Amino acid sequence: MTTSTNKRKPLNLQVDYVTITLDVVNERMKAQASDLYQRECGVSLREVRLLRFIGNEPGLTLTRLIECSHLEKTLASKAITALVRRGLVLRSVGKTDARQICLYLTDEGVAVVMDAERIGRAAIQAFREALSEDEHAFFEVCLHKLARAAEQTCTSSSTAPPQPSPKPPARASKRATARKAA
Repeated sequence: MTTSTNKRKPLNLQVDYVTITLDVVNERMKAQASDLYQRECGVSLREVRLLRFIGNEPGLTLTRLIECSHLEKTLASKAITALVRRGLVLRSVGKTDARQICLYLTDEGVAVVMDAERIGRAAIQAFREALSEDEHAFFEVCLHKLARAAEQTCTSSSTAPPQPSPKPPARASKRATARKAA
């Protein structure tokens, strides 16, 4: 028999998970930053992220960039193509392996990422003002600890073989139960 959904009582499920709070804060900050970077620098937040990694490691490959930026391969590739078309990034055939494409910032790319860096530092400073220095230091420690735990959980769950379901305890026979009682 199916119960009508409009008569169902609340299930009282937990909705205050820390992951939800982190996601909400992250989404709000990303939206604000993306609008600001687009308005001030003409690039999206995702593009700024890629420009920063390329700026920090000139000549890195697309594969390495994807590893560093934690972006999905298709998204990173499309963003790089757009940055190349706009003259902010240069693609070059690898010197040691012609199958690799190495990425470099152009002079215009350097100017854009440096503007973005100035904006990012000001924005993060405003965010930090919500916490005391001690709270911020503690928050950083906890955040990195959670990131490591998430990485370990992800790694162990993707490499570990599936575990069989635990077997229910064997039912003791009446005779065995009687012996234990005696």
